[in-house]
Order: sequence, then structure tokens, then C-alpha cells
Amino acid sequence: MKIILQIKGKFTAQALVGSWRVLLTACLLVVAMTAQADAWLDGDPDAIWERAPGVYKEGNHWYAILHTKPGDTQVKLYGDFTNGQSGAVAMTRTPDGKFWWFKGTDSSFSRAPAHGDHYRFMLTRDGEQQTFQDPAARWVTNSNLSTGMSRIYLSDAYQWNTTNWSRPDQSELNIYQLHPLRFTDRNGKSPLDEVTEELDNDGTNDYLSDTGATAIQLLPVNEFAGELSWGYNPSFFYAVESSYGGPDALKALVDEAHQQGMAVILDLEFNHLGIGDNILYTVNNTTYADGDTVWGPLYNFNNDVAKHFLIQNVLYLAREFNIDGFRFDHTNTIHNDFSGYITQSGDGGGWEFLRELYGNLKSEDPNIWFTAEELPDWWGITADDTGSVVAGTAHAPMDSQWTDTFHDNFKAVLTGGHLDDLWPVFGHFGDGWQDATVYTESHDEVGNTDDRIAKRGRDGKGWEMNQLSLTGTILARGTPMIFMGQEGGETTQFHIDWWDDRLPLNAYETNAGRAKILAWYRKMNDIRSADSQTFATADSVVTHIHNNNRVAAFSRDGGKYVVVMNFGPTTWYNYDVGISGTYLEVANTSWSRFNLGGVPEATRGEGVATAISDVHIPAYGAVVLARASTSAAINFTCNNGTTTWGQNVYVVGNIAELGNWDTSKAVPLSATAYPTWTGTANGLPANTPVEWKCIKRDSGAVVWQGGANNTVTTPASGTVNSSGSF
Repeated sequence: MKIILQIKGKFTAQALVGSWRVLLTACLLVVAMTAQADAWLDGDPDAIWERAPGVYKEGNHWYAILHTKPGDTQVKLYGDFTNGQSGAVAMTRTPDGKFWWFKGTDSSFSRAPAHGDHYRFMLTRDGEQQTFQDPAARWVTNSNLSTGMSRIYLSDAYQWNTTNWSRPDQSELNIYQLHPLRFTDRNGKSPLDEVTEELDNDGTNDYLSDTGATAIQLLPVNEFAGELSWGYNPSFFYAVESSYGGPDALKALVDEAHQQGMAVILDLEFNHLGIGDNILYTVNNTTYADGDTVWGPLYNFNNDVAKHFLIQNVLYLAREFNIDGFRFDHTNTIHNDFSGYITQSGDGGGWEFLRELYGNLKSEDPNIWFTAEELPDWWGITADDTGSVVAGTAHAPMDSQWTDTFHDNFKAVLTGGHLDDLWPVFGHFGDGWQDATVYTESHDEVGNTDDRIAKRGRDGKGWEMNQLSLTGTILARGTPMIFMGQEGGETTQFHIDWWDDRLPLNAYETNAGRAKILAWYRKMNDIRSADSQTFATADSVVTHIHNNNRVAAFSRDGGKYVVVMNFGPTTWYNYDVGISGTYLEVANTSWSRFNLGGVPEATRGEGVATAISDVHIPAYGAVVLARASTSAAINFTCNNGTTTWGQNVYVVGNIAELGNWDTSKAVPLSATAYPTWTGTANGLPANTPVEWKCIKRDSGAVVWQGGANNTVTTPASGTVNSSGSF
């Protein structure tokens, strides 16, 4: 900019002085305008997109990044560290007009900002000076947009005790979903601190650490309007709810959970904006909102600034709080323009947003876990290969999803429905075991309607149905989840938002009936934890359903485990569910410590290895069997096994030890007397019928032995011979 001062004609000394005053004023104006001139952060157009919005310190530098309406001017940061508005720090607008930013050091302020200091932004809008809380504040006094204050949050103010945390694989996740405020009526602390007390394993009130669950999933903890809420009405996405204890309380919870070997999953609400204390809508509604839903304004997923805000939000939560995974609320409304919950469509972009979010998080932390509440099931959202690469991955934007079919069908049976509804429940979902998060209760399913299983259980046997729900959920294929109270026979509806009823954990531990349900839940968790890889990933097959008898059974890993459930009043003895072999009873609801209604004991004895072709099943109960470990073996012979270069001969069969007919898991033989191949498979289940065949593989297509399967039954102990021929 050039300012040219021309003085023509005659002038007096007074006029000369006046002219210099004009020049001085003009120069000061130049300086002022230069300070406010548009510029890129660090002189790089990409730099600001690589940073999160908000006010924070990184290294020796302070950053403030804010998006406002296009016409806003004179944007400044003020707070305790600037002597209020009088020392407010001016911010610079980016040349594209999308952000205002400031970068400085401690000396840039009247004094160095301190942990907990209050601050706000001030700006001129439509000719009036206005102030706003920081939309990306890490900490707030409360969500009130007029009187609330944002607070400086220094990351290193909390010192982590857990420095060597190793996140469990998804196959090890066994989730307990809870609401921070309404989880417990004991401990007398802030909600997050109360939860922490229940998982610290200090000998007092250790409810969570005693359950055997390996992960806790918190309903949303982002700052929301008021103090009573499920959390799905977000006001400040980066801040932890002040009434819950704030950010350090969440860190303390995660820290303690990790010390106890438990992962922490956060629930995120991105499909809409809150209708109370909506800071994003206030700062710039056209950027952050686009359309409407039955819950509030639809988020604008097709805007680069709005997407940047949420992607950086999740990155921040993962980094700052060492979070292990995220659950995303009703993703169908995010990516499906025709969702029934959308009342006014936006211009889309939700699918691309989800994929960018997934790719950005996975590039930083490949093992962080994403699960969706899609509803109804749509396996495209967890597909291994979408056919295109976005943000470095071809994977769909979720690792898993809440499986609606599992919940709806299983709960229908638990509350009186036809047992044929169970056929799809204990099978396979999606394109891999990891796609399914399975559950029979959630906050929605027992909150939006008064449908606790303990209250609605068939034949008035709510607590018994609770035990069956826990059996089928915890021992199912995929990732299991229960909702708080399910393990204690809770009958009270989880009312939405304005309620403050707490779980009576003392009653769960001391009431004779409730304690037996809790003990059964812990037993199921023990069984799963002892072989989590098998329960998560191995095959699951329904072996028996008989509606009139009210009996259903499913097997895991080719019969390694058998789960039998009785939804009726008859105690069955010597009942055929299509399983035979030598098995141990590892759990039985008719055992005294689990027996709720005084039903007759129907058992062959706890931990006793028994050769069976049928089972004893308690009324309104369950029995869990595990194949006994024995020294049974089979000497295999495959005759006429002539091979080409690179080929080898194997045996494959119908039990897990022989690959469950999976040729990649077949047992190799040796060409001891070529073309005869032999070998021994040890550690097989006793008294078990085995079907098998010889195969050739390793070079070209797999070649199978022709004709019928070879058959043999393993002995109670020792070795048996069996042969086949090409």
C-alpha cells in the first residue's frame, strides 16, 4: 500500500505542522493495517489445516485458531492473562478468510497464561462488538454462551501413571457401557471420579474391576447444556463436561482403567448439533449446520472447515486422553441423505467425511477402534474393501457396528418370541468376525422404551432371561457389549436426559438374586477371557432349535465349546442338541451359586470330563460345555499320494484340530514310504466322531481325495489308526 501526501502552493508554519500531523496519522494507520493484514500461519497455506482449532500451547508456542462469519472483523483473544479486554491480543485472518489465528509465546501476553485461566474471543459483527466462548475450548466453566468462560488447558498439568499401556486387540474387547453420572449411587465424588473408584481395584468399591469386562464405553462426555443429559446434545465437542469433573478427571479415569488392563471407548455424537448452548451454530451457522434432523441441526459434512473441526476433534481426544476407541452415534444419518431422522436434507458429504476421519485416525494409530451405531445393519460401513482409497485406506469407515439383527432377534426370544428368531443370531455377520458388536441391551434399547430384559422377560422370568442374555452375548462371535445394570437384573428404565437415578451397586452385590446374576456375568467373562481369540473369531453354528421344547444350542470353533439355553420351564435330561464327545461342564445356571428360582439341578458335575451324546439342561437356564483336553490321537495314512513337484499331502477334517475343513489349516503328512503318506495328530478330543479326507496342496489347485469322507472315532485315550486313499 502506498500513501502519497502532496502539499501544493504556499503554506505557513502552522499549515506545515498540520500536514505532518496528517502524515503521522497516515503512517500509524499503515502500521495498524499492516498488523491486521491477511496472512498464512507460518507463511504456509497448509499449516493451519494441520492444526486443531482452539487455544492451546505446544512446545514454547501458543496458538489460537478460530473460524467466524465472513464479515467479522477485529477478532481478538482476551482473558485473565491479558488484563481482560484492555490487553486483548489481535488475531490475523487467513487470505482465504476461513480462519483467524495467533501464534506467540508467553511474553506475547500481559502474563503467561496459566492452567485454568478464563478467556473468550471478542470481535466486531454487524458493527457491534460481541464476545464468544471458544468453540474448540478444551475446558469450560459451563456451556452457557453468555456467561460461561473457556479455560486454558495445559496438557502436562496431568502426569500420567501409565506409560507402558498396551491396547488390547479387538478380539480381547468385552465392553461394559455406562453413563458416568448414573452408573453408581456410591462414592460421593464427581461422576468421573466415582467411576474411577469402581475400577481402581483398591479393595473398596471395586465393582468394575471385579466384573471381568475388558473395556468400558462411556456415554458422551463432551460438554452439553445443563447437567442432566445422556450427552447426545453436544455444545462443546473438545471440552469434557464440567459437571463430570472436566478433562483431568477423564484422564484419571483412563489412567486407572489402563493400570487395571481395561480399555476406554468414548461415544461421539456427530450426526447433529445440540439445540441448547449451540456454540457452533452461534459462531457461524452456515458453516457448521446444513439441514435438520429430529434431534437438532444436521452437521455440515460437505464443508472443509466443518470437517476439519470434527476430524481434529477426534485426533485431539485420542492423543490427549489416550482413548482406545470411539463409538459413533447413528452413522446412517451422517452418510444417508434419506435417513428417516433427517427432516431437511443438507448437501451430503457424510460418507466422504467418515472415510476421511477413519483414514486420518488410522494413519496415526492403526489399532484405534471405530464402531458404528448404523441401524439397521448395513455391512458396507465395515467392508474391508470399498473399491477406492480415501485418506490412505480402502477400508470402509468403521471397524465394527452395533448388530441390530443380533439385538432384535435375541431380545424377541428373551421376551417371549419364537425360537426360530435365533437362527441368524449365533451365526456370522459382515465379511469378518470383527464387523459385529453384539448386545441385548443398550442405553437406547432400555431408555427410549421401558424394555429392560429383567422387566420384560418371558414367562415373568426376567432375571433368568438376564442370565440367558448374558450367556448368548458374552459367548457369541464378535465383540460383546452389555449395558450397565443388565448384569444386576435391573428393571428400571434408563430414562432420557433429565433423570438422575443411579444404579444400586450395593444391592447388585448383596441381594441374593441380583448377586447370582452378577456372579453369572463374571463367570461368562472368565470363560471368554480364558480363550478370547476363539470366542471372538472362530466359527459359530446353531446346532439345535426346538421352539416347543424352548431349547436352543450353538457351538463355537467346531464344537470346542457348546452353549445350550433353555427358555422354558422344563428341566431336560439326556437331551440331544447334536453334539457328542468328551466335554467338561464349565458353567451351569442350576449350580447353587447361580440358581435363581430353586430349579432342579441338571448337571453332570462341575469340571468333570464326560463322554456325552446328550446334555442335561436346567429350566430357564443355560449350560456351557468345553471339549475336554485329552491325549487322544489319530495315526493317519493316505495311500496312492503321488505328487508333482512342490505338492504335499495333508489331512483336513470336521474338527478344529484338523482345520474345520479349511485346507489352509490342514495337518501335514510325511512321505515315509512314497507314495504312501503318514502322520499323527495329537491332542484330539476323546470319544469324538471325526470325518476327514486326504488332500494335495502347495502347488496349483487343492486336490481332494474322491468319494465319501473317511470316518473314525477318537478313543477315550491313546491312539487310533485311520486311512484313506486318492
